[in-house]
Amino acid sequence: MKIISFEYSDYSWALDKVSFDKLNLIAGRNAVGKSKMLNAIVLFVRFLNGDVNAATPSHWCKVEFMTDDNTILTYGYEYKDNVIIDETLYRGSDKIISRNKEHAFIGIGNTEVYPPTNKLCVQSQRDTKNYPEFESIMQWAEKLKGYSFSELSSTKSFEIPSLFNEKIDFSDMFEKIDKIEKKKDFVINKMKDLDYEIDSIELVNISEKFNIVIVKEHGVNTPLYSALLSNGMLRVLYIFAYMAYLSTEQGARTLLVDDLGEGLDFSRSSKLSKIIFDYCEEHDIQLIVTSNDNFLMNAVNLDYWVILQRVGEHTKGISKRTHPDMFLKFKKMGLNNFDMLSTDFIYRYLEKAKEV
Repeated sequence: MKIISFEYSDYSWALDKVSFDKLNLIAGRNAVGKSKMLNAIVLFVRFLNGDVNAATPSHWCKVEFMTDDNTILTYGYEYKDNVIIDETLYRGSDKIISRNKEHAFIGIGNTEVYPPTNKLCVQSQRDTKNYPEFESIMQWAEKLKGYSFSELSSTKSFEIPSLFNEKIDFSDMFEKIDKIEKKKDFVINKMKDLDYEIDSIELVNISEKFNIVIVKEHGVNTPLYSALLSNGMLRVLYIFAYMAYLSTEQGARTLLVDDLGEGLDFSRSSKLSKIIFDYCEEHDIQLIVTSNDNFLMNAVNLDYWVILQRVGEHTKGISKRTHPDMFLKFKKMGLNNFDMLSTDFIYRYLEKAKEV
């Protein structure tokens, strides 16, 4: 299952409906809300998973999903003063959840239930047989992963900086792909594609409960513990390992990455984007990444772009899906992708559209 749109609002900020495809690059000028949008998705997922402390005391959101059999699930709720006052779920045009502050009706038969005031029906009423739509949404939330590329550093090499405030130990994750030679070879080969000449990557047992990852560079006699790698090399190693790990997981798989390409040079940033987008396409991983890296943006097909624009407290998304004529016109100009942001092209196009 994939997320295909997201809307959100709280007391200080509103995200108008943003549509997603299988592969997505969230672009935009500074302070338009790229990281904020990812954080809103993260808060929604954490709330789904029962972390009521993660949620803003008053907020609203609406999400659309596409199931594996191409059915649209439209789910939304309003949480006001720490109480859920509205929750709805539609499968196509069929209403599966209708809830107010007092009670809820679920399923085609409109079974009346009384869920906790701070718990969502999709979580508190999970039933794989009678309400498979609930389970699909919860499975998506439980499988979704995300982290900040720019926060990876040699001083924090033990744990991946998860957006979900969960602890992901790098050695534990690598242990899962270390057992699959094909996945391990993928990591090594892709490191080489980015001009990191790696001969081997090994998981070394230090004690009963402690493993470390050792990298052997070509022409370097002393193997390096991951904490001794440069930040750029470490970030690339982590994301390739992360993708290999996700492709071993069963069920819905969505990966969020904030600040992709941060800290890499031109050549590596450009190559990295192609490898990541191609791999996620091939292995059915939905990818939603943000970036301010103009090298990376120039390397990513405009068809994958979602450009955020902010006016006051409102942020909206522009993409090929919402403005196909605008994207087609820009492509015909023969400019670099990044010029779509660095010039006033979007502003002029939208202003002209108002006049028609």
